[in-house]
Amino acid sequence: MYGFALLSRGAAAISGFGAVLAVALSPAEASAQTLTLRESLDTALHNYGDIRAKQSRRDAAEHDVSYTRKAYLPDVVLSAQQTFGTVNALHGTLYSPGGPSNASTSLPLPEQNWNAAFGALYSVLVHWNVSTFGRLDRQIELSERTHELKQRELELARFQHGVRVTHAYLNLSTAQRITHIQKQSVARFEVVLESVQSHAENGLIPGVDVSFARAELASARSLQLKAYDAELQASKELAVLMGVPFREFQLEPTFHQSTPEPGEPAHVAPGHPVLAVHEGQVLRGEQEKKVAAAEGLPTLFAFGMLQGRGSGFRSNYAQDPGAFSSGYLDGVGIDRGNTIVGLGLSWNLASVLRSFSSEAARDARTRALHQEQELATQELVAQARFAEHKFSLAREVTHHAVLQRDAAAEGFQQSKARYDSGLGTIVELTQATFSATRGEVDLELAQNGIWQALLLKSAAAGDLNEFLQQVRGVKKQ
Repeated sequence: MYGFALLSRGAAAISGFGAVLAVALSPAEASAQTLTLRESLDTALHNYGDIRAKQSRRDAAEHDVSYTRKAYLPDVVLSAQQTFGTVNALHGTLYSPGGPSNASTSLPLPEQNWNAAFGALYSVLVHWNVSTFGRLDRQIELSERTHELKQRELELARFQHGVRVTHAYLNLSTAQRITHIQKQSVARFEVVLESVQSHAENGLIPGVDVSFARAELASARSLQLKAYDAELQASKELAVLMGVPFREFQLEPTFHQSTPEPGEPAHVAPGHPVLAVHEGQVLRGEQEKKVAAAEGLPTLFAFGMLQGRGSGFRSNYAQDPGAFSSGYLDGVGIDRGNTIVGLGLSWNLASVLRSFSSEAARDARTRALHQEQELATQELVAQARFAEHKFSLAREVTHHAVLQRDAAAEGFQQSKARYDSGLGTIVELTQATFSATRGEVDLELAQNGIWQALLLKSAAAGDLNEFLQQVRGVKKQ
């Protein structure tokens, strides 16, 4: 039970750092090649699905900008139609909300007939919004603001994922060290069992000590398997974040062989990815407000049309009902042509009133975005101060953990010597063995804690370079 509690405490400490960092933010065989932190970050940023999805959204926003800019171009519509039907007409009124109900034209006839012929209409229409009085310019700028926001969201996703991958890498490194420590613990208990068996065979101690030593050895082996299970779980989490198939990783020994320096005091950089996204949202909100204000502006447009028309009905058909031809070629040619050019101004006066309400709504949303930006800044400043204190505490914990490990190792050697000389008991020796293991585990957790605290400082600053520079620095030492 004592050993199980020791392993559980190690697992809880590793997962606890994940809760703190949450505030900030083809099958392959197992290889003996060392996976560095830099390589894991590069692989993760290239493979992770969420980042690739945000890249696609960024590209889509870029195409939206191009599409909106092309709204400056005039509309050029080519039209051609060939029909077959009658041309009966009648004096009277007609209203059709969707436009004319048919395109038949003729003088009124004295009576209904069912004479039918072919007809044709060919046209080229050009419509150009010469001026929208700034409305189109604001829409283009809104598309650009949206593209900038998508780019900032992509950078934020990369940064947050980099923090998650680094956190998982540190956890796996610690899990592997704890597995190694549990192996050493098994080796200690094997030595203890050999010593106890030797004393029992010589009649120096009772045989029950042998049974007790075997039970503790079995418990140590069970803890080793549980530590290995925790290591596999950490490997799975890192593999998922890297976007690669699950396998066991061999990591660089930097994080358990060295201790980082304090570095620069924790601070929140003005270009923090979280703040950059909030700023992008505010800029887009302000531009949406400008677009809403322009909804009530008029549109000045120019237009031109060239039209050609043919018909199987002759010009004197109203006087002579037989003056028509049902032949296809007689009706689909061009018999008459027309052209028209002009300027126009359209202004929906009701949109002026609607624009006031739309602008007020956008203004309220933009104020909300400003308030969220202020809140995010406050949270990051608090996190930076917390990270600075956490780093200092982690250094102190590491210092005491080193003393604890050395004292426990010395205590184990003394207890074993006492037991071998018949002055100690099996309980004392077992307790000393557990103390030695606990000292090593606590030191690994403290070492992980100081690196996690440095990662938290980098997360608060919005830049992982400080953390990576520390890693490069300790490698050169």
